[in-house]
Amino acid sequence: MKNSPSLTSLRAFSVTGNCLSVTAAARQLGVTQSAVSRQIKALEDTLEFKLFDRVGNSITLTAEGQVFHQRVFETFGLLEDAVDNATGSFQRQKINLLAPPTLAARWLTLRLASYPQRFPGVELAIHTEPWPNIRMDCVVNFGTNPTVGSEHVQLLVEQHIAVCSRQLFEDREAFRTSCLLHVFDKGKRFPLWQDWLALEPDHPDLPTGASMEFASLELAIQAAKNSVGIAMVDRNMIEYELDAGSLVQISPTTVVGPNGYWLEISSEQQAKGRSVKFFRWLRSVAGSTTSALL
Repeated sequence: MKNSPSLTSLRAFSVTGNCLSVTAAARQLGVTQSAVSRQIKALEDTLEFKLFDRVGNSITLTAEGQVFHQRVFETFGLLEDAVDNATGSFQRQKINLLAPPTLAARWLTLRLASYPQRFPGVELAIHTEPWPNIRMDCVVNFGTNPTVGSEHVQLLVEQHIAVCSRQLFEDREAFRTSCLLHVFDKGKRFPLWQDWLALEPDHPDLPTGASMEFASLELAIQAAKNSVGIAMVDRNMIEYELDAGSLVQISPTTVVGPNGYWLEISSEQQAKGRSVKFFRWLRSVAGSTTSALL
């Protein structure tokens, strides 16, 4: 490489690689499309490798371009953070995470012990609903697939098991005369028991009488702990109860998926060093190892 690349060309590449559009990059940078194209061409000449593949009016990052863009994009985010800190724009540093309530309460809180050491002086705010005036650093979404266009990693896949209290499990007559506990949303019952019974249709002691329905998983879990009946629950949400013995799995049968929880970070937040650092930390404490670019 004969010369070091200019900051102008690196910035043009960072923005273009983020939106994969020369037109959009030019709009963000306040320059012409031809100016952006010239900067990227100059950068490719300096680096001596190709950054984009061009097919018609579309562009994609090459394999080398993806690796280089990850570092450049993150570096510009770190520079912005440094300027913000130096000018006092962030008198109080904070990370905002949006996550479903049950996951936040039952899974995430068990994994926050190392946060203060990993992010000294940075507050963490865990939200269970979005707010228009708060920009989330990362988001955990529930579903079969992540949000289109986000960088993501699957934190968890649902693993539904049938559980009840130890007292009920050890009293087979009470077990048989109790009831199945269901969860519903907007008047519609989730087919959790239906999926489980498809795998184990002949469990000998399951109750056959009237069932109970609850408007939240938390209510069903508490009912199961209080020996009301047998609940179908994602194992990930009852780690504490299973370890403590307050809930017992009645059978090894497990319904895996199809839904899961996806940790996502937007393209905009990928430019923020603190957001990227938090994404990687939460991925690591979850034991997840795969993501698209981060």
